Amino acid sequence: MRWRELQLQTEGTWKKLPAMFKNPWARLVTLALVGTVGCTAAAPKFAFTHAEKRGKLANGLRFVIMPDASTQLAEVDVRYDVGSREDPPGKAGIAHVVEHLMFQLRPDGAGTTPLMQTINTLTTFFNAYTSWDQTHYQNTARAELVGDLLKIEAMRMYYGCQTISNDEFLREREVVRNEIRQRGGTAEGQIPQLILSAVYPKGHAYERMTGGDDNQLTSITLEDACTFMKNYYAPERATLVIAGGVDVDTTVAEIEKWFQKIPKRAAAPRAPVAAVVPAPKRVEFDLDVERASVSIAFPLPPSNTPEGEAAQFGIQSAWGRIAREGRQYGFAYDVGASVLGGALAPVWVLTIELKGLGKLDEALAFAKTAASQAYRGFDEGSYEQIEEFKNQRKAAFIESLEPLMARTEAVASMIQFSTDIDFDSKDLYLFHELDTIGKFDGAKVAAAVKKYINIDNATIVVIKPNAAGVKGDKRSNVKFEMKSDGDKEVLDVDPSEAHRPFKVQGQLKSLDAVETVTLDNGMTVVMLPVKSMPLVSARLVFNNVGNATLPDNPALPGAAAQYLSLPAEADAFQRTGISVRCQAGNDTTVCATSGINIYLDVMVKGLERLIKAGTYSQEQIEGEQKSFRESMKTHAAQEQVEIDRQYLTALYGANHPYTKAGVDSVEAMNKISHDSLESFRNTHYTAANATLIIVGDFEPKQAEKLARDTFGGWSRGKQDKAIDPTVAPRTGPQVIGVVTKEEPQVEVRIAYPAPAGLDGQEGARQVLAGMMQYRVDEVRFKLGSTYGMYAARRATKGPTAYQIAGGGIDAPRAGESLKAIRDGLDLLRNGTTFDEDFVRSRRKVVSRLLGESTMTAELAQRLTQMTTFGLDKKFYNRMLQLVAATSPAQIHALIKAELDPKNEVIIVKGSRAQLDKTFADAGLTDVKIVEPDYK
Repeated sequence: MRWRELQLQTEGTWKKLPAMFKNPWARLVTLALVGTVGCTAAAPKFAFTHAEKRGKLANGLRFVIMPDASTQLAEVDVRYDVGSREDPPGKAGIAHVVEHLMFQLRPDGAGTTPLMQTINTLTTFFNAYTSWDQTHYQNTARAELVGDLLKIEAMRMYYGCQTISNDEFLREREVVRNEIRQRGGTAEGQIPQLILSAVYPKGHAYERMTGGDDNQLTSITLEDACTFMKNYYAPERATLVIAGGVDVDTTVAEIEKWFQKIPKRAAAPRAPVAAVVPAPKRVEFDLDVERASVSIAFPLPPSNTPEGEAAQFGIQSAWGRIAREGRQYGFAYDVGASVLGGALAPVWVLTIELKGLGKLDEALAFAKTAASQAYRGFDEGSYEQIEEFKNQRKAAFIESLEPLMARTEAVASMIQFSTDIDFDSKDLYLFHELDTIGKFDGAKVAAAVKKYINIDNATIVVIKPNAAGVKGDKRSNVKFEMKSDGDKEVLDVDPSEAHRPFKVQGQLKSLDAVETVTLDNGMTVVMLPVKSMPLVSARLVFNNVGNATLPDNPALPGAAAQYLSLPAEADAFQRTGISVRCQAGNDTTVCATSGINIYLDVMVKGLERLIKAGTYSQEQIEGEQKSFRESMKTHAAQEQVEIDRQYLTALYGANHPYTKAGVDSVEAMNKISHDSLESFRNTHYTAANATLIIVGDFEPKQAEKLARDTFGGWSRGKQDKAIDPTVAPRTGPQVIGVVTKEEPQVEVRIAYPAPAGLDGQEGARQVLAGMMQYRVDEVRFKLGSTYGMYAARRATKGPTAYQIAGGGIDAPRAGESLKAIRDGLDLLRNGTTFDEDFVRSRRKVVSRLLGESTMTAELAQRLTQMTTFGLDKKFYNRMLQLVAATSPAQIHALIKAELDPKNEVIIVKGSRAQLDKTFADAGLTDVKIVEPDYK
């Protein structure tokens, strides 16, 4: 086992925190952040301890285990060194299709449970992704289930596509087609591919987007996919990364048990990646888009080289400069940046949405100046400033590692791409990265930026609006037809379990240590010490102060939160890297901050200073109003406003605060002024409304004293009232079509109004929402016509709703899919799948509740929810027991009361022809059609 510890120390001062770095000695790295103001007997410090157990099996499989005794969760990931760059010519997207197929294996044979169903049962979260260079599988579950997850990953590696039928392949390929339509099916979605084609030479490994296009996807066969798996999904191309509450020796034994017998075999060679030689040129494309844009593509050196790392670090400077000045100089609506291509030959793309093609030359001239100046500042600064900057980056890196998934991702990427650390060495990957940060050389960054961010070597791609231009990905003539046996469901649970209480061993313990105190002014302080990583998350929650607070001025609460900036004198934030930001939801405004625990005083005082001494900039207010007015001139924005208006009005009524808060309007934005923002802050950001939440590694007594000293002087002020929980009266179902531009997919939302708040029925409602999700999933698994659709009920203090939304539905089959979703809901009401759905969902809800996170941000969010709804720390334990005891009769009663077809809301967005076909195919006749009032 390789262990190493990092210690940082600082004086807890507020005004100035310059830094000095001391070189590492032995196996302990010490970073001292010594304050220049004030004097303490002993500077506080923290230690970040990390361990890696690395090994390699005889078949070539690499594994890394990173134990963390503070959590009962575990992350089991597998990284395969294969990506879309290995897609054969004419088969772009095959790596992505294979990623999908790896969830459809049936190790026990045809007619048995596919792996995706088993994974969904075991995990609290799972996913996978394919990029140009890698395919990565992610699984989060309770630590005692690691053996089961390792077995699943071993079966994926061993079986390949042996158990996948052609019918399953065709359906999953159809799902991928819909995913690609969602991401790149529109004219706007084609722009990244046009950029790649302009920058990379024909046949380059990174010339294609990872998903391919519809014509190439439909040319892929099951035989192609099987060959791809055989060529690349070999043990020697895989890295297994495990992090969390696991025993190392036991986990090694499990890895050997499941993976050691997989035969060693040589994988096909990886596709070579040629360096991109700068070839300055300008190309123009006509697209059916509303606004012109220009993308400036700068080829960069490999990101795993020192020069590549320096270049990618410095590119943000040019982006920030152009983004800040673009609006001021009047040539840009928006400025964005992205990195396209894989790690070995990336391209940095700066995209400027132009205020007309007449602004193109001005934008290019400004971009050239900004790019030529982007290197400035990196080779300047005093020794203390540079060391302070390094320490900020180290602290940010450590904070980024709090999610287990982030640790496995980081290590997997370092193993795959790092050239200066060997897998068999004694160095630790995460500490190697910290050491790399410590070697930061501003002069090298400046040199790399100056060399590569040069517009004279860039490819310039101009997008010209033209209704007759490219409209999106061209759909192939291949049509998917569901086979008759596609209706057959695999029974993987015992239906009789539905009629027995679920046995839960143990109780939730993550909130046991919560301490609550109330200050004399009525402000509440909630503290939850967590001995995990040396981090703290702090939140200042203003309850009943949110977007719905002022129905007659609905844009003001959100602006009051978002536009509030720290006073200029709060330089401790620049020196520590700590940020404070506020955001308003419908029911609350939350100001949040997080960071290394030695900066707790900076965080808490920062929250207080933001509210009491923060400023509103008249220039920002006017700039945001102008930007919003300009954004609302597009048809796309007005169409989105219209679908939101129809949806919220159908659910809550036209005059409900949630409706007014959820529908953007120029009129509402124009009401915002400096005086109205100040008035809102002074009236609503009060101690009577406020709760301070602190979660992480800290001493409660010290935190309580800090809170009292910081907030005790606030006056009580006004206490706001909650939104009226009354559900709007209903007169029957509402089916509404919103006419928009024709696109490859239509947007569908289905909703049912539901009671407000969180109460004793919350567990049962989560079970019901989970059952709805299984019915929605069946449409994806049988028809292959949806991607990303979800079912959920999210609690609010006012009326709530069960919602089915997200993603999109293939337009030609939208009616068939909409009917299938509604038929699935009917199965919950009176169908034969009720018991199986109930058993699966109840298990899943229990599993999620038992999968307690130790992440400070997640715990802070849970405490925020408890604050919002006035819950005590035993609420979730009670809910766990109530979920375990939930009965089918209880769910049937909820369905009857809260999924009443008479209260159904259906909103569909598409062209008039698409709407007519969708509603006809779905058997819906009493339909209201509306068109946006374009302005």
